[in-house]
Amino acid sequence: MTTKKDKFELRVENLGAGQEETLGVPIDGMQDPTGALPKRDYNYDVSINKAARGTKVNNLYAGGGDFGVPLNIAPQRPSQYPNNQVQETASGHVIELDDTPGGERVLLRHRKGAGVEMRADGSVVISALNNKVEVTGGDQTVIIEGNGNLVYHGNLNMKVSGDYNIDVGGNFNVNVAGNLVEQIEQNHRTTVTENSQYTTKGTKTNKTIGTHTDVMLADNNQVVKGNQQNVVEGDIDIASEQNIFISGKEQFAVTSKVSNLTGVNNVSVFGQKGSIGGEQVDFTGRVYQGPSGATAEGSGAIYHGTFKGIADEAVEAYNANVAQKAERADEAANITGTLVDASYSPGTLHNETASLATKTQASISGQAQITIDKVVNHGTTGSFAIQTVVVDADDLLKLKILLTDNYKDVFAKIPTTQEIRSSFRNSANIDAIGGVLVSEDRLNPKYRSKTPPSIGRTVKKTPSSRFGYEPIGNALENRGKRFTP
Repeated sequence: MTTKKDKFELRVENLGAGQEETLGVPIDGMQDPTGALPKRDYNYDVSINKAARGTKVNNLYAGGGDFGVPLNIAPQRPSQYPNNQVQETASGHVIELDDTPGGERVLLRHRKGAGVEMRADGSVVISALNNKVEVTGGDQTVIIEGNGNLVYHGNLNMKVSGDYNIDVGGNFNVNVAGNLVEQIEQNHRTTVTENSQYTTKGTKTNKTIGTHTDVMLADNNQVVKGNQQNVVEGDIDIASEQNIFISGKEQFAVTSKVSNLTGVNNVSVFGQKGSIGGEQVDFTGRVYQGPSGATAEGSGAIYHGTFKGIADEAVEAYNANVAQKAERADEAANITGTLVDASYSPGTLHNETASLATKTQASISGQAQITIDKVVNHGTTGSFAIQTVVVDADDLLKLKILLTDNYKDVFAKIPTTQEIRSSFRNSANIDAIGGVLVSEDRLNPKYRSKTPPSIGRTVKKTPSSRFGYEPIGNALENRGKRFTP
């Protein structure tokens, strides 16, 4: 059949206008010439739309949902005729204006399930099977009085040309399964009113091109289980208003071109053995004593070299005493400051020398003798003893942070319900971490039970006959018939 005018006019001439204009129209005049209507599910049925009669409910496509995110879409009750006005096209597009008591709604539905629904409780459901685009020429405000859930199974990109401000009245929790990358072109400022804690299970690196300043108005503690290395190209200044204590259990070394150690009130340098001095080092002090302490003639000190002062006079007195003991005894006794005495004998010092030693010994009588035992005790006991440093013995803190020990290497983080269920596919994991998960209230104590708590029984592998409690068929006497479920 052609639509060209010349053909139409030709057919009218040959067949007549009445016959030509009624071709393809059913004889009874009540059928759709295209054959699209009535639909197959309306065959041998009334033509009133099933949604209007309540035998069918048109719903929007809601997808499969997401675990842990309820859609809170209550089932729509069927319509009551004639409260629902339904318009449905041949392909399946639907418009409903439903006034059914308790089920009032307005529905605009695409044949594939997309559309808009305004429900009886005031909820609005919008469904898009493919893309959804919103364009606002001016401002846009969204106010949600209750809770909100936003789930993207793909990527989410947000671009803000101006400021991006977030005000959170409660907690702000961010869980990132992958990497967290922040790029800030200008300043970064964080203010924490109370406590702040950072936990890094791997390596942490901070790089600062400018000045790095840490200000602590209370204590500052650094605990390092491994080695610590500080490398500074410039100067290092360490100042304490009170005490500085450094303890190295094995070795403590200070090396520089110029080293200064000054004790304004007191200074002590001692050890079991070692060396102090150099080729051009001068010593200034009151007493030099050997290992036996400040004991005249018996300290055990050994001198190498030439001595100036009183020691020279003592040597001269000793030589004079050996050569002319008897002849010059009286003359030497009258000389002021002499060190020779008639009672002198080889192996002893003159009384003046002994007196000097006595004065010297008296001046340091308050100083304890430095012995090996005292040196050892000084390094093992007291406030200046070598400290034993043990950080996280047996890696208990490390394993607690990593969580690998808690969960027997099954998880390295706090698991979700889905992850627990997935891990239990391996029966060995059930025995390994089941008790731990129960203690953490992440698993029901009856997780091993295969009996549903609401039913209290399970289905046997083979069915068994039962007596029925509801009639089978139309007769009441059928209540006692056996059946196999």
